[in-house]
Amino acid sequence: MPGAASSPVSSGSSVLNVSEEKTNGTKLLRLLVDRGRHVLRNLLHSVYPMDKLQVVVNNNKKKLQRLRSEDVIFENQWEMLFPASGDPPDSKTFDITLLHLLLREICHLTAPSTGWHNMPAEDDNSLEANITRIKYFRNELFHSFSTGIPNAEFEYKWKEIASLLEAIDIYVLRKRHEVEMEALKNDPTGYDTKLHLEELAKEWNKIQEQERIHSSRFSPRSCLPDRIPEKRVFGRNQEIERVKKMAVGGDVAVVLVTGGPGFGKTTVAERVAHELAKSEKEATVLFCSLLTKKNFKEVAEEIINSCGTISRQVPENPGQWLRDWSKRVRNQVTFVLDNADSVLESSDRESFISILSDVRRLSRQKVTFVVTARKTFENPDLQSCEVRLGPLSAEQARNLLISRVQVYEDAPQNLCRAEYIARNLCGCVPMALYIVGSLLSDYSEETLIESLEKEQLAVLEDDQGYVEKAIKTSFDLLTKLEQEAFILLSLFQGSFDLDAVQAVTQAECSISSSGALPITILRSLKNRSLVEKLYSRRYQMHPLIQSYAKKMGRDKYDKLLAMGEKLACVHFMSRLAKNANTYWSKDTCKDSLASFKEDKYNFEHFLQIYARGREEQDTKIVNGCELLLDSFPQKCMYLERCLHPRFYTELLERLLKTFDSGIQPVCVVDLLCLLGHEYRKKGEQEKYKEVMDKAQQIRLVSDAAFAMKPLSEVYFHNSNARFLSDKKDVRVNRRTEKEAALAVKISSELLHDHPERAATLLLSGNITKRSKQFDAAKEMLEEALELFQKSLGQHFMTAETLKATGDLYFFLDGKSEVDFEFCLKYYKAALEMFDDLGVGESKESILTIKNFGLCHMKSGNFDEAMNLLSKAEQIAERELEEDHTWKVFIKTSLALLHEKMNEVERAIDVMHEGLVLGKKLNLTIYRMGERYLIGEFLDRYPGKFPETEFPIYISKLPLWGVLSVERAIESNSPTGRGKLALEEDGIIEKTKEKSCY
Repeated sequence: MPGAASSPVSSGSSVLNVSEEKTNGTKLLRLLVDRGRHVLRNLLHSVYPMDKLQVVVNNNKKKLQRLRSEDVIFENQWEMLFPASGDPPDSKTFDITLLHLLLREICHLTAPSTGWHNMPAEDDNSLEANITRIKYFRNELFHSFSTGIPNAEFEYKWKEIASLLEAIDIYVLRKRHEVEMEALKNDPTGYDTKLHLEELAKEWNKIQEQERIHSSRFSPRSCLPDRIPEKRVFGRNQEIERVKKMAVGGDVAVVLVTGGPGFGKTTVAERVAHELAKSEKEATVLFCSLLTKKNFKEVAEEIINSCGTISRQVPENPGQWLRDWSKRVRNQVTFVLDNADSVLESSDRESFISILSDVRRLSRQKVTFVVTARKTFENPDLQSCEVRLGPLSAEQARNLLISRVQVYEDAPQNLCRAEYIARNLCGCVPMALYIVGSLLSDYSEETLIESLEKEQLAVLEDDQGYVEKAIKTSFDLLTKLEQEAFILLSLFQGSFDLDAVQAVTQAECSISSSGALPITILRSLKNRSLVEKLYSRRYQMHPLIQSYAKKMGRDKYDKLLAMGEKLACVHFMSRLAKNANTYWSKDTCKDSLASFKEDKYNFEHFLQIYARGREEQDTKIVNGCELLLDSFPQKCMYLERCLHPRFYTELLERLLKTFDSGIQPVCVVDLLCLLGHEYRKKGEQEKYKEVMDKAQQIRLVSDAAFAMKPLSEVYFHNSNARFLSDKKDVRVNRRTEKEAALAVKISSELLHDHPERAATLLLSGNITKRSKQFDAAKEMLEEALELFQKSLGQHFMTAETLKATGDLYFFLDGKSEVDFEFCLKYYKAALEMFDDLGVGESKESILTIKNFGLCHMKSGNFDEAMNLLSKAEQIAERELEEDHTWKVFIKTSLALLHEKMNEVERAIDVMHEGLVLGKKLNLTIYRMGERYLIGEFLDRYPGKFPETEFPIYISKLPLWGVLSVERAIESNSPTGRGKLALEEDGIIEKTKEKSCY
């Protein structure tokens, strides 16, 4: 035991003449005071090394002074922290009380749930809990020291205190090990060793990346449809085997499975997918149903989603996303693209074929496509082979027909004219056989033959007539209730669930008046093979059957269709409102996005029906969808996350025209602010200014309306504050701060723990940061993060707040080691949350990855910085449009890094690319985050970057400010453009003082 030899109690109780119980107390106290102080001091230095302690204490002097004024820190402790001699503080002089205070006040530890001053919960084994237990035992022992401690209690407490000290020691050792490993990683090595290690690291990174891709993106079981039992497949074994042989190994680029409608192309595709997945152990098979995909973006989205399980928006550049993805493919991948007819018959045909060719080439022939379509296509860059599906043989067709009859109980056992029906009336077409076979369980052969022979469609050049005839015959034999339900189901886009069926069957028709259960009617249609069940509670119509139902609806059931469409619209808008509420609830963000994805095409279609209903002032739609207008800004923010930006913007523009600012000023201002946000993201400054100016005008005369809608009131002030802040005009700084403060005040008084209050603190914190009020910004961001974690948990907004907090520390530019460590910590936490939410490689994460890379660059970890900045560049290329400001930020950052890595020529080229793109986007160097470093970079290479072509100054300063900048340029100051960027900040600060408000 340290200090035992010199301790007065070590000589025994006989010397001091104290009882054994009092000796027990002394031993415990010595364990805490001597050993505990040693352990806590080591813990403090694991956070702040001894040579950094003076800097840390000085940085926190204001906080420590406050504690001193509150008598939390005593005068002798203050002398320990700030010796009068001016020497650095010596932690060896710190008592256990001071060490405990420093750990909880300046080490950014999270207090236990019971606080720093109460005994933690028994099951809380965190570092913070053990630190708190030391304080608790210390206080307890000081109070019981004079009375003594019984032997049994002594043994128990000794073990408990020793155990918690050991736990802290282990933590410190682990952290020290991590620091040593980090130091070893950054330690300079010899040239040969460096080359060898770099090659190993590259190889390991490739393996790790491939494992990540395979685990997160290549999961065949997640995207293959259910396996069709062999007994249900008739006469296609030869074709399945041919397709499989062509696809195995990847020698053929595209295997085309063609045939008429209803010939079983999907059945063959599904069987081939399962056969390939079973036979090629190291290959991946991804099945994509393109049934309802009518253009290239919809097709690309389906293919992208098959590469993983994330719920996400379509990338701005889906083609580039797929090209980048294909470069990372290492093992054989087969895409089974089923029902590609719509895109092949659209204006996007060439784009679709081109992307297949590019993916094949960039994957080094490791990607193969199996495509089903009615007709073939050719491309000189794609080697393709066709497998044509014809009608079944007479025997196969008869067997299929009979198999459908035998599915049902009490079905006729002997069919005398089965072959005639199969060959002459169904043309041996699988779908026609499937539908007619279902009817034979309820109708006699003679009745069906009579109905089928009335139709004169069998002589059409293609075989679609057989299918149409079978559908019509099946429809004619439905009851009136079933016919009406059949027509109503054609309203849905893609698949649908039972709830949607129940909604549309409320239309004033035979179904609603009869009291029949929708599920009963749905099962009957399924038994007739007019509807197929995809999985539990999820159904779908074949496009041919749906097309027939729509035609019948237009011709004979137009009123029923119109009524059903309104009911479907109300249903899906109510679903959207519910999904939005789920999105803004705790830890259910991903659930809401998954729910949208499942009914994406229905939501998008009926959103347009809703907009049209408002335009036409349809009272059933307007009144039925009122839920969507409740907390309207938040509903729209959810839609912003789910919809393609162009679709979302057009929807907002349509809806805006349907509201009267005199009657519904709140909704109008909401929509103007929402549109302003979209225009801002696109860089459409004139439109942005127009809508925000209009919003301000309407808000000025609508106090009474906004008093009833605090959420919209706060959203307006937040939007206006952002608008004013984006002007970067010092003359409106006070207005910006006033708007932000007003939003904070209203949200605090009326919204309490509502997420919009946290969003308000987030925005206000960012604005305050720009004003260089670090402490105030930090306080706001910390409160925002706490609120988001409490109300939303795992959510995009929580991740955004973690990023914003990292940005705050990054803003200090690593002026202290503490700030820099926290910067890295928050960026890492934000990226981990983005990964958990499924957008770790989406546009949402680009700026976080970029800043994380810059942090590593400034800490000298150049390899990790290059990995991160390259990743950000790659994501930006596939996720963003061709010209985007974020690409400028990434390129200029990469240029700075290349220079630090002594790759000067590469640095100059990349910087030039970035700045030229910036000029194209009217983005001045002054508006770039690293403008000082960029300015210094340009000064080092003036021949490559002449000042006339690449100036620093901005045009929105007051006239005297611009003239000051110009004079600084003319003065040829020796510090050049890097200093000039700093001088502009000084001009802005002076302008704040001189401007009139």
